[in-house]
Amino acid sequence: MGSKKEKKRFFIVTYNIKKDGKFDEFVELSKKKLGSGKLASAQVVLDLKNKEVIKCRLPGVPVYMEDEKMPYDNVYKHYEKWYGDVMRQFENS
Repeated sequence: MGSKKEKKRFFIVTYNIKKDGKFDEFVELSKKKLGSGKLASAQVVLDLKNKEVIKCRLPGVPVYMEDEKMPYDNVYKHYEKWYGDVMRQFENS
């Protein structure tokens, strides 16, 4: 059974699509348990501690079945290009 003090590290991305087709990308790092509202509104959620894709729902990206998840390394490397320094610092905090 897990401990309450066990580290949690989530990388959360939410996109806001504008009328002109452009979008805003909102990135959040969280050490708290994810609630159902956060999971529902986010398009991408990575568990940085367990190296797992919790959710990845993006246009043009194949949706994987529940037992066949998107490869973690693929998603991590994509976001690492822009947020790598912050992600590594957060993972080690």
